[in-house]
Amino acid sequence: MGSYLIRRLARTLLVMLGISLVVFVFVRSIPGDPAVAMLGERATPEAAAALREQLGLNKPWFFNPANPLDAQYPKYMTALLSGDLGTGLKSNIPVLDDLKARFPATAELSVAALLVALLIGMPAGILAALRRNSIWDNLATTISLVGVSMPVFWLGLLLSYFFGVKLGILPPSGRLGTEFDIAPITGFNVLDALLRGQLAAAWDAVRHLILPAIALGSIPLAIVARITRSAMLDVLNQDYVRTARAKGLADRTVTMKHALRNALLPVVTVIGLQAGALLGGAVLTETIFSWPGLGSWVYDAISQRDYPIIQGGVIFAALVVSVVNLLVDLSYASLDPRIQYS
Repeated sequence: MGSYLIRRLARTLLVMLGISLVVFVFVRSIPGDPAVAMLGERATPEAAAALREQLGLNKPWFFNPANPLDAQYPKYMTALLSGDLGTGLKSNIPVLDDLKARFPATAELSVAALLVALLIGMPAGILAALRRNSIWDNLATTISLVGVSMPVFWLGLLLSYFFGVKLGILPPSGRLGTEFDIAPITGFNVLDALLRGQLAAAWDAVRHLILPAIALGSIPLAIVARITRSAMLDVLNQDYVRTARAKGLADRTVTMKHALRNALLPVVTVIGLQAGALLGGAVLTETIFSWPGLGSWVYDAISQRDYPIIQGGVIFAALVVSVVNLLVDLSYASLDPRIQYS
């Protein structure tokens, strides 16, 4: 286990290095000049040139013949290795401070979306497998296809309009009503309100969370349902399941204890992969629902050509996905004792 973990961590470092390089090149290939975006379209060429020099944007990307380390990427990597993600060009706030302030909102939304996917997707997949070719199977398959095919931004707009604007039963945007103020403990509004004993604020936070969580969790829900159905069908045909039924065990025991546990490996893999999809989908979801998280923050930074925020947001998201995938890999041994790490 120890050697495997060390190898995985080494690979993660290489992946992060590659991502930093790709992101660095990509953000500087975006059309537009950040100096002009900061000063406005009426900025004079002299003012834009002075700002580019002040921000170091006039230096070579990778190599400066006069001073090899006096280039943008070497300076960026030196700061990154010391834990400095830079400072926002527009806000003049350290990127790390913004990350700390906004990540809890995105994490709360992602956890809620994942709960929606698991609490609906897994039971639907199990039921579809147990009632194969029935109306429940066809219904689950159809909903899964619709969920995978439906764009997140379109579903988000529909939910916000019908339930938030037309029917008025749920808040169409925001994270918390203006009449509530929750002193942060964990950064999760629902949990913080419960810890503070503010039940009305906790319920309001849940109501604000429902629509964006459904929109963001729609695609993971469909994928989890389909993978669960496929894995359960494969396991239910195994000899040990037929033996358990022949021994007279109750169907519930056979399904939950023998079949489901052995079908969880592909499901857990999909859940880990969906962590990246949730962070990516959060960009659109948070923008539609005015959710103050990483997604809307990076979206605004892209429109403003704010290089440090874009780089910091993408690298942080990649780090979260890498850590989640590592935890998923390590969980395999607890689900299947036959798996050994070396």
